[in-house]
Amino acid sequence: MRILHIVNIGSEVGGAEKIVRLITDGLGVRGHQLHVIATDRMAEGRKTFADEFVPAISGNPAQRIARHFWYQRAYRQVGQAAHAFQPDCVHLHTIGEFGPAALAATSAYPQVLTVQGPEEWTRSLLRWKLTSAAAGHRLSAADAARYTYYRFVQRPAYRPWLRRVDRVLTPSRYFADAIRRDVGPLPLFVVPNGIERKVFAQPVSETEHVAFAGRLEQGKGVRVLLDAFRMLLLEHPRARLTIVGDGPDRRRLEGSAADLVAARRVCFRGWLTEAEVIECLGTASVVALPSLWPENFPTVALEALQVGRPMVASRAGGLPELVDDDNGALVPPGDAGELAAALGGLLGRRAVLERMGAVSASRAQRYGVEEFLDVLEHHYKQAAAT
Repeated sequence: MRILHIVNIGSEVGGAEKIVRLITDGLGVRGHQLHVIATDRMAEGRKTFADEFVPAISGNPAQRIARHFWYQRAYRQVGQAAHAFQPDCVHLHTIGEFGPAALAATSAYPQVLTVQGPEEWTRSLLRWKLTSAAAGHRLSAADAARYTYYRFVQRPAYRPWLRRVDRVLTPSRYFADAIRRDVGPLPLFVVPNGIERKVFAQPVSETEHVAFAGRLEQGKGVRVLLDAFRMLLLEHPRARLTIVGDGPDRRRLEGSAADLVAARRVCFRGWLTEAEVIECLGTASVVALPSLWPENFPTVALEALQVGRPMVASRAGGLPELVDDDNGALVPPGDAGELAAALGGLLGRRAVLERMGAVSASRAQRYGVEEFLDVLEHHYKQAAAT
């Protein structure tokens, strides 16, 4: 089949982009012809996997608002690419950087839409696109204005084009329930993400090492994790925390934890390759996912399952579909005390860590990449047939 993929960013800056790269690599091996279109946002200086780039939206605030509502350059370029490629199916992933233009430009072809995170048309998830909400606060005045614009101006611009999509996929049951009213009668399916088998479960090498991996932005809850870790050190003075990732909050987080870094209790590793991330998770005792917003189906959780590690995660979004009492603990988002208590209940207990890690490793077998690709191929064929 000829499959056109559209995604906001064409480099592996997050889980959604990793999934698109995994899909295109895997389907290419299976003999399919792929073409990936992304915006050039965050492309400079990074290894990219997209075949074609649309210039990211730019201009003064008024121009940006107008172009998000309707981005004519994206409509024209995506439409030309689709006409030249003649896809059997178009797979749309994250599309907020294109706006409704991506849906409109490909509406003549069978369309499959995967919802990887909050988008401007997802009403119940809409507030999680806003900085103050993602930080666990009430909406600021500026964010309240943005919410009003998204809901009553931008969201309606998507709706006529959304209703033409052939089928919608979500990695988690949580997201499927969250967008069910948005997609109306469209066929909606839960398709959990897969992951390449890069490593097998590893024995626990130390019992008081917590690891976090993800983009350093407010919604990921790293500030809460640092607060919890300070509490944790009172009972586990030998504990250490490794933070992997980069992002807009890195400097602020490093500043707030400068004393812990100097004491060698906390280490910021920055951006690492996929292999290095997995190696770091394998050295941990517990993997922390303290997200403040509803995660969908995070890749780092699948990686933690694969290396056989317990997780302490927020009870939010799709995380409870990957973590429960058998392989970790769930805590209320933003509650540093509960997070510290859950971590403290696991650290130093080798037998518990090994038992829970074995459950994680067993659960990882549900999310094989080949099975994931099989399901996607089925949906492409079904969309093309209709």
